[in-house]
Amino acid sequence: MAILGGYEALVYTSSGVSKSSGNATNVGVMTRINPTLDPGNIPVRGTGKRGLYDILLGMREPKFAFDMLFTDKDFIVTYQDGLTAIPWLHLRFPGSPDSGLSFENVYFNRTSVESRHNEAISATIEAWSESMEALGDPDWQAVVSTPYRWLDSSLTIAAIPETEWWSWRYESANNLQRQGNVDDGGTRVIVAKHREVSGLIVMDLDSFSEYTDLMNLVTEEGKFNITIQVDSEDLLNADSRWGVLEAPTGPEDLIAKRFPFTALDLS
Repeated sequence: MAILGGYEALVYTSSGVSKSSGNATNVGVMTRINPTLDPGNIPVRGTGKRGLYDILLGMREPKFAFDMLFTDKDFIVTYQDGLTAIPWLHLRFPGSPDSGLSFENVYFNRTSVESRHNEAISATIEAWSESMEALGDPDWQAVVSTPYRWLDSSLTIAAIPETEWWSWRYESANNLQRQGNVDDGGTRVIVAKHREVSGLIVMDLDSFSEYTDLMNLVTEEGKFNITIQVDSEDLLNADSRWGVLEAPTGPEDLIAKRFPFTALDLS
């Protein structure tokens, strides 16, 4: 019996009519993968017995969480809205034969993208699927191993390019809701409700007068645009407002200002 190691796991997407049709594309360098299946157990308790009378199977809720260094910006741009489904998401352990899981009709519930100075750009994604099956057998494409780095991104605040940042991060929460299928206890449909978008920018400023200039953007009714691009494509482009502005420092640090923000939407 072979014991699988996490280092062997690969993640692919495909758009065939079944889990075994079409090409499956590797979506990036995975750093952590966590597929889960909540059986929705229903404990049955009643008088006359201290323990449970039974444990009933409830509504199954398959999910898939992963951290990645992405190689295709369109993977984030297309699916982070929570409205567009990935027809098939595959967790593949290569072997003879391959093993793993295939998730059908996958939606992003929560997406967080982060770039730090002198690092690769990372994403953390929590995805929900309508069903989960044993791994299919599509045409596996080559593994892509060159992710984006911080120099591939750009940040614009109030229409002015910002070049003195140390990190940026934003998170989109789509607040998905799973509608149950009363025929088989699975999922009938996954619906995206209201979206919440927030983030944090850490950057250097030449003087505290620049800091106060940015603080002035908090004026009543005053909103400003924040645009984050990777490889010249918008990941975020929306009117925003700063949150609590901070400038923490210690004796060994330069003063890097922290600017949390809330955006109206992704675009």
